Amino acid sequence: MNDTLIFHNAADAGKAGETLARAEKWLSKRSPILIQESRHMPVKRIFPISLLCASSILTVGLPCVQAAAATADPSYHAIRAELEGKPFSAISVQNQTYIQWGALQVFKTPYEYLANGKFAITGGVIQGVVFHGTTYLPWAEVAAKVKAVRLKDGEFNFIDVPVSHDYHIVIDGSENVSAGAAETLQVTVLDGHQGVPHQWIHIAVTSTDGQAKVTPVAEEQDVTDKNGACEYALGAPNPATLTVQVTWKDPSGKQQTASDDITFKSAAATETPVPAGEQVVATAPVLFDDDAVYFQAQANNQTTMFQLDTGAYETLITKKLADALHLPNLGNVQIEGVGGKATAYNSEISLTIGGVRFNNIPCVVESSYTGTPLFGYRFFSDNGYDLLVSQKHNTLTILS
Repeated sequence: MNDTLIFHNAADAGKAGETLARAEKWLSKRSPILIQESRHMPVKRIFPISLLCASSILTVGLPCVQAAAATADPSYHAIRAELEGKPFSAISVQNQTYIQWGALQVFKTPYEYLANGKFAITGGVIQGVVFHGTTYLPWAEVAAKVKAVRLKDGEFNFIDVPVSHDYHIVIDGSENVSAGAAETLQVTVLDGHQGVPHQWIHIAVTSTDGQAKVTPVAEEQDVTDKNGACEYALGAPNPATLTVQVTWKDPSGKQQTASDDITFKSAAATETPVPAGEQVVATAPVLFDDDAVYFQAQANNQTTMFQLDTGAYETLITKKLADALHLPNLGNVQIEGVGGKATAYNSEISLTIGGVRFNNIPCVVESSYTGTPLFGYRFFSDNGYDLLVSQKHNTLTILS
């Protein structure tokens, strides 16, 4: 994880040798709590989309908050104050009381540190100031409602006043999407109409065809951003209805749940004009996503999504699919690609494309490959076929 910084104390932070810009970039994604679990995963567009994540514990010391904040004005000065009846660090800023940012934790206010002394909280952003290396925030903004009770010496005891909350989850996605395409799904946790930042949520997907998968788009897959939102790429390789279920333990400790159904339909295709002198062998609908072309084929009554890859000579099959279809092992072979060398074996697969059956198509089965099966150029070369892909008509046409 190249963007991970570990600070145990102020001395370690000063000796870390990382640039301030890199520290600020890292901090902009996380709040300055003492211990925070973070999930990092490589985002890789594949079909069917799969869940990719790994867990780690990040230990972040208080200096992280101070590193990116603005320089203090010399007119600031420390003053006496209390928080819930206990002495608490505070300063005077142009005759206004600012209290140390830890008040957010004392008052259990959801927040995310944004860098440069800014904190995102429910409903907005607080701009703090720095005094002697610590960030301070306007007292009235550290909770939904704060009461200032004057003390005998003229200073104040700041008390969190309970308010009613309307915590809930909103799932925003299209109702109808083409099977095989990626659908962007946004999940937002709200208090009334205001997003709640830095909240852990859990998303689960079930499908009518049992092949639903979900891949996080954001780096931290289960943590809401400053607006209370998480974004995901959702997909199903075949026509299906996916049920998305989201759970969230809100700041009050109550479990919130929400669900929504998203229908993935068969891709629509229209008739594609054929060049003179060519005959149509088969035509199938295609899907376009991230500059890639996908189509469905049937093998042993099982529908599988393939990615058209004429830049590769061989058709590449996953070991899982080969085992499911009982494909034969016709001899080991070593293949080499951008990822290096890998051991695989030759095989054959019979596919039905656009209602036409093609028997014994040569293919390679690689045990380490887990992505979408790739349909290579050899099929067209061996059979003397031409290929016509129409983005206008959403079709793949095999010609002879």
